[in-house]
Amino acid sequence: MKFHEKENPFDRGGICLACGDNSCGLFHKQTVSYKKSMLTDNISSFETAAKTAMALYEDGNEDGVWLFTVDTDANNLACYNGYEHLLYPLTEEQKKAFVTVKSVFRLDHLGFECLYVNENFATFGIANGRASFIYSKSNQKPDFVNLAEITDKNRVYVEKITDNWFYACK
Repeated sequence: MKFHEKENPFDRGGICLACGDNSCGLFHKQTVSYKKSMLTDNISSFETAAKTAMALYEDGNEDGVWLFTVDTDANNLACYNGYEHLLYPLTEEQKKAFVTVKSVFRLDHLGFECLYVNENFATFGIANGRASFIYSKSNQKPDFVNLAEITDKNRVYVEKITDNWFYACK
């Protein structure tokens, strides 16, 4: 979806994203579309997945970001914590939650690829990094799409979906 903005929230050097030049004098913001119901209809599964990964992160007593990928065939949650690759077994309830997330998740025509976790956020991301669903433990609005450590506030669109849940894209 494209629309005009009176100000330039993206500071793209005066280039209009819709027209391709600066002759119109207006600026555009392009967002990746999504279905809110994808998350809200499956909120229990998304929250179980987010809280499972966040609990593992907290138990690890490390700083930084942990990257999780899901191997539901092997009943494991794979993790790279910046130092080593770890495998965590999933309970049946956790596996069911991750299977549901993987089956319903579609952003920018892509499926669920990875889960980034730090002390406050669990980010459900896609391969191209353009959009994500973000769980915020403190209900703080994120200013990033994938990693809290890599922000570009002027180029990120964030929308609150429900308590603790946000949609972000660039």
